[in-house]
Amino acid sequence: MCGIVAVVSFRNHRANLSRLDEMARLIRHRGPDDEGYALFDAEGGGWEALYGDDTPRDVRNAGLLFAPRSPFRYASEKYNVALAHRRLSIIDLAPTGHQPMCDESGRYWIVYNGEIYNYRAVRRELENLGHRFFGPSDTEVVLKAFMEWGPECQKRFNGMWAIVIWDREERSLWVSRDRFGVKPLFYSLRPDFLMVCSEIKSILPIATVETNLQETYAYLLDGPNESHAETLYQDIKRFPAGTSCLYRFGRSPGELTFNRFYELKTPAGWESFSERKLLRYSEEYYHLLKDAVRLRLHADVKVSCALSGGLDSSSITHLARELGEESGKPSARLATVSNVYTHPATKSCDESVFIDLAVKRLSIGNLKGEPDYETIGPMNDYGLWCYENCYDELPAAAMNTFKICRRHDIKVNLDGQGADEITGGYLRYWGNYFATEPRTSVDYLLSLLLAPVSWREKAKGVLRVKGRNNGSPFFKKRIGDKALGSYLEDRISQQRCGEAPVNHALHCSVQHNLKKLLRNVDCYSMAISIESRQPFMDYRLIEFMNGLPSCYKLRGGWTKFIARTAFKDKLPDAIVWRKDKMGWPQPIGFFVSECMGDRIQETIRNSRFLEDVLGRIGDDHMEWLMARPKLCLRMYNLARTHHIFVEGGFRDVLSMSQDGTGNSFVPGKNVTGGLN
Repeated sequence: MCGIVAVVSFRNHRANLSRLDEMARLIRHRGPDDEGYALFDAEGGGWEALYGDDTPRDVRNAGLLFAPRSPFRYASEKYNVALAHRRLSIIDLAPTGHQPMCDESGRYWIVYNGEIYNYRAVRRELENLGHRFFGPSDTEVVLKAFMEWGPECQKRFNGMWAIVIWDREERSLWVSRDRFGVKPLFYSLRPDFLMVCSEIKSILPIATVETNLQETYAYLLDGPNESHAETLYQDIKRFPAGTSCLYRFGRSPGELTFNRFYELKTPAGWESFSERKLLRYSEEYYHLLKDAVRLRLHADVKVSCALSGGLDSSSITHLARELGEESGKPSARLATVSNVYTHPATKSCDESVFIDLAVKRLSIGNLKGEPDYETIGPMNDYGLWCYENCYDELPAAAMNTFKICRRHDIKVNLDGQGADEITGGYLRYWGNYFATEPRTSVDYLLSLLLAPVSWREKAKGVLRVKGRNNGSPFFKKRIGDKALGSYLEDRISQQRCGEAPVNHALHCSVQHNLKKLLRNVDCYSMAISIESRQPFMDYRLIEFMNGLPSCYKLRGGWTKFIARTAFKDKLPDAIVWRKDKMGWPQPIGFFVSECMGDRIQETIRNSRFLEDVLGRIGDDHMEWLMARPKLCLRMYNLARTHHIFVEGGFRDVLSMSQDGTGNSFVPGKNVTGGLN
């Protein structure tokens, strides 16, 4: 897991490229182990590989063609293309994994963030075709796969990635993002330059960006959205998942053209339930998930599993233990990490009972930790700096989980993101079920009685009452017609699937809603320099589940029925047949009222930006907001994001202590720019 920056300069090359090291330094949290730079003269053909303060000495002395031999500096206006990389070393800890990396001829150069889990199989295929490798990294496999197959290589990859490859001969920049957008990637195309980057903040040293007010209004009305192309900042957009782009140097600046290489097929239609098929499907589900876990356990560093005591995390942990035993590793060596709560006001969010059940049944090690309530505010500021596009929650539970990893020298953690979207784990899917399933079936009547949702919600499904936009009247009244209806409709309609059949709702969730959760886990893990891997995001498993009729997902009042069937007798019944849904739960009310109350109220009252957007917030409105933590955080986090990025507050965020994580986050020297 790493951070990447690529810049193609059209004019004013020194202004655009001389601060490349500062662009990379701002995302140091994504890769504290190594840094590298490459500058190219697209017209004359020359190039230079350079190092920074964090580049290990053995990399500089490696003798490889791409090994940097000089410290970063922009020595000549002839350079008009640049690549930068921050490395979190996971696979191939040796200098042969350094980036930017080139092939033996020096024609192709790559910077890459992510993991290709099947890289060893792809490597064998390439070796059979005559390719030779100078190291064991998956980066070199990606590079030589592109050399062999061109853009078709991405269809062979099973993993998560953001890839940039510069072809010196063709003078072209090829960019690719993984099928479902697990890894973040942004781009900005301006009159002076094209930038592609892992995080938006890399643009700050060379450009002043403006707030995208339409996205700001939409965020307040509808919450964060990671499937929409627009971001909170003008002229900075998300690179679409499942696409690639080829930019040829010298072409007049214009909009990028994206080539879609992956589209999840239309989901399976209705089918009657079969007990025989359930057993066959559940076995296939088990083996596909097991292989996904197997691939994601491979690393040259310590690996753990996040364990909440829910079915998804317990399933991953069980399979990791089983795979360890099959390879001769004692189960006690498997590390699991858990966020817990012991404070009396937070016990309702504590899952220790279920965590302990799983630990006892599987005979595994477990590392527990509780968030530091004194640092919730500063931790949230740091989370907002890493997230950039603003969230309406607090990152305490997730970031605490990754801090536990960091304290115990664990660099890779497996978690359960994506499971609910493919197996039907959210209770909201019962609305789809009751609205669209045949009402005369025995299962429909049984689910009507037993599904763990209120009778009001069941009635809305049965009567096919359309859901309303969840935007608060408080925001609607204050924003009024400043928010363009067409912009809101395009942004919101992507995520609305309330009256669709269950499988179509799941398909919609994978394509849209899930992207926000994937952004969350990438942000919070990389903030602590931990790589998070998601076995449920294996495209083979997603395609298999997408092709299953919904009767194997919601049945008899149970969500994720196939998953429960697959793991019964393998995990405690109390976990397999849990009906409550938590998943990194947080006592938001306690955090807002007791840990951050004064800070939140002061920020909302004094924010000139919020006043410009929403008008003056009086004491009566403040009391109303504090009683609604989610809406309160939506406003507070927006104000803090504005302060951090516009008013220079990021300097304070970068210089603060990281509470024992071992990370040192130092702001780039002379970093300028901001948001207007």
